[in-house]
Amino acid sequence: MRLCAARPFAVITIEEICAAADVARGTFFLHFRGKAALREALDRDLARALRARLGGPRGSALSELRVLAEVLVAQPPRACLAPAPTRRDREQPAPSPLHELAEEVVRRGQRRGELRRNVSARLAAVLLISACDAVGGDPAARGGPTAEARNEILHAVLHGLAEPKPRLKWRAAGVAPAR
Repeated sequence: MRLCAARPFAVITIEEICAAADVARGTFFLHFRGKAALREALDRDLARALRARLGGPRGSALSELRVLAEVLVAQPPRACLAPAPTRRDREQPAPSPLHELAEEVVRRGQRRGELRRNVSARLAAVLLISACDAVGGDPAARGGPTAEARNEILHAVLHGLAEPKPRLKWRAAGVAPAR
């Protein structure tokens, strides 16, 4: 992850990864088929840890999404781990374990009536994780946003940008309001 703070994952070599992790190249390949497998393992481990921390569908979806967002923002930069999308990926991307977890939470919130149903759960998960990746990591090391700025960004993603419209009470024309 430290290597990714300086350069894109695509240009980082396996030798550099091994040197940073203080393991031999053979040891790396004993555990991973390649860099893509390493990236998948990191996402899978983080999703597993987040699932355990959330502890199931007990709390509100919004509070679960906030926990997920706070953990992701605190992580070292994950955005550099994203592979360059292929044409096929742009047409039908395979969701990562983190995206699947976020999508589950959004769907649960939609079923309970806590979250808007007119937004795709998959799109909401992608937006949340993308925003976290964009503002995440160590702010001191990367010159990233302050805690206050991160909170503003996450608030915008979780609550939306639009002001809520006042509820209008509808009544048929010519009918006097009930007293």
